Amino acid sequence: MSNVVTRDAAIPLSPEQAGAIGRLLVAAIHAIDDGRFEDWPPLFTEKCLYRILTRTDHQAGRQFGVWFCDTRAMLEDRVSSIRSVNVFEPHVYRHVLGPTEITGLLDGVYSAQTNYMLVRTMYDGDMTLFSAGRYLDEIVIESGRAALRSRTVVTDSVRYDTMVALPI
Repeated sequence: MSNVVTRDAAIPLSPEQAGAIGRLLVAAIHAIDDGRFEDWPPLFTEKCLYRILTRTDHQAGRQFGVWFCDTRAMLEDRVSSIRSVNVFEPHVYRHVLGPTEITGLLDGVYSAQTNYMLVRTMYDGDMTLFSAGRYLDEIVIESGRAALRSRTVVTDSVRYDTMVALPI
């Protein structure tokens, strides 16, 4: 059974399409949680958008937040920086996702939202709820494969207790 549902029965979504979307979203969080950051950018289209905004910034219509990348190449550059340039205390993430709701379909692009909670575990074993919020995604499906055209991470909190070094 898929965790992908439509908001409205009028939005066409076959079981195969729901499965492709579900596999995409799981692959995205597992790439991050498992530290396989190089596997994350290929889940996006070449021309894409990834950004992290607070709820307040999102509601105000602001376009830029903690992260802003508008091409897959920029995502790949961020991954390269994580691996070789950025200096931060070692930590890992573990995501918990709610069901994905398909909220619309326009010109072959599915709009979706998924709630998330993110636990951060530090090297010393200390665990904290690092972030909670929702993903606002635009997803395309081509040849049975889903890809993210856009992901806006909307965090519920306006505060971060550390630099956001890894994608959320």
